[in-house]
Amino acid sequence: MSSFVLIDTNIWHFALVKPIEELFVEVHNMATTFLSSILFDPNLRIALSCYQVSEILEVLRRSKLSVGSRLELLEDFEEGKFFVKSLDFPAVISAVRDSIKSNIHIYDYLVAYPLRGIVNRIYSADEHFTHSHFHKIAEVDNPLSPWVITEGKRPTKTSLQEHDQKKQ
Repeated sequence: MSSFVLIDTNIWHFALVKPIEELFVEVHNMATTFLSSILFDPNLRIALSCYQVSEILEVLRRSKLSVGSRLELLEDFEEGKFFVKSLDFPAVISAVRDSIKSNIHIYDYLVAYPLRGIVNRIYSADEHFTHSHFHKIAEVDNPLSPWVITEGKRPTKTSLQEHDQKKQ
């Protein structure tokens, strides 16, 4: 039986786009290695919300990934390795309410909330996913640690001491 995992958009982005700066080659390589390991694991399926499919494709468009590569990825999302869940209005209502409470932008909620009860693990390097709202959905792991990637900001590498403190 397959387990379902969510892989946050920032990991897709860093795995599929070539680094522009030497400083970030390590995080790109880590993301590529991680995503490949999930894609080739026959015991894991990747769950995405419809919103996340569009978010991934838009982030890749802004990063100038070719139209052909983006369309190929869209077709891949239709394959059995992936499960795409529609975005329903109750999930949007819940996302809006919790976004207001946490002051975390709604987009992270629209990625995760439709997948409640489906995924048993969330992989994200975004510090927003450390919030308890996301831990209620599934266990959250940062496979790019000690790197932290938050939308709209440059990736940062935490020290091992900071990383260990965050895990406690």
